[in-house]
Amino acid sequence: MAKRSHTYAYFVTSHGFGHGTRACAVIHALNQRNRSRFMIFSSLPDWFWSENLSEIEHQCIHAETDIGLIQKSPFHHDLDLTAKAWMNFISFSNENFDRCLHRVNQFEPECILCDISPLGLWVGQRLGIPSILIENFTWDWMLEIYAEKNPLFHTISQQLFDLYQRFDLRLQATPFCQKSEYGITVNPIYRHQVETESEVRKQLQVPASTPLIMITTGGIGHQYEFLDALYGHSDQNFLLTGNYKSIRCEENVIFLPMRNPFHFQDLVCASDAVIGKVGYGTLVESWASCTPLLGVYRKDFRESFKLREFSKKNMRSEEMILKEFESGYWLNKTQDLASQKIFSSKPKIENGSLQVAREVNSLLDT
Repeated sequence: MAKRSHTYAYFVTSHGFGHGTRACAVIHALNQRNRSRFMIFSSLPDWFWSENLSEIEHQCIHAETDIGLIQKSPFHHDLDLTAKAWMNFISFSNENFDRCLHRVNQFEPECILCDISPLGLWVGQRLGIPSILIENFTWDWMLEIYAEKNPLFHTISQQLFDLYQRFDLRLQATPFCQKSEYGITVNPIYRHQVETESEVRKQLQVPASTPLIMITTGGIGHQYEFLDALYGHSDQNFLLTGNYKSIRCEENVIFLPMRNPFHFQDLVCASDAVIGKVGYGTLVESWASCTPLLGVYRKDFRESFKLREFSKKNMRSEEMILKEFESGYWLNKTQDLASQKIFSSKPKIENGSLQVAREVNSLLDT
């Protein structure tokens, strides 16, 4: 008997690409079990979803699904602007919320999935639709430590805490920050390779024998101060992602715009080491491909301790401070770090996205 299809609304936090990549992995796993339709609420660009979900029936609704932390750069955020924006958000009283309610009501999903976005939980409660929270942290927990600097965060965190209790199922993606009494633990969630390492390197015109070092600051572009120093390491190729207008190659340095023909996870797999800011997506996709990681963990971002702990225990990784990253001090470590990839074997545990898909289907089938 053919499996019945499902319909899902998916609310994905506005904070970076990492949560979007996790949502894509879950969507693929759900669609693999039951061919399904998805309505995605997100502030990420439409091309991100279309390129990651090209064979899956979906539509994107551009919406502010939460505030996250308002970034001044990949490594710094503005707490006062963040507090002001969250206070406006938790009023749930503008056109953004009315439109989300209306679109979900029209779509009539069987459940609402929320990657740390509290808006999906709010919509689920208003419309009486089962809601599933997928998280490695929640914003109430993340923001409460900033109350000493801005007392508005106390009000924000308390209201968000109440919202985060309105789930029918809570799934905690390893590495998660705080164990919930009602949370079900799942393995790290990551996207599978689309193209092989050799195919990617061929397109990049990087020989298999040449170390390829990927430099990334996640979904936010950065002005790299160490560019000139890269050209002096001609025995290695460097792959930089950022706000570039087009793909270009200058000697041993390849510049890639955020939107490019490659899948990020394939670039990670093809690289011998990843250098830069550590977030959930970069960490887990490096771990899954056994690519060594030399990372900057943000001091004033509460999630960092758990990401650091995971990398130390489960993969070949090293840490540097922001000043070392920006100065290019790390360049004397890349050869040794890159050579360690060949001694690694890929993790043998099940992708957490498959566990999520089973739990979601179990809820819907009851």
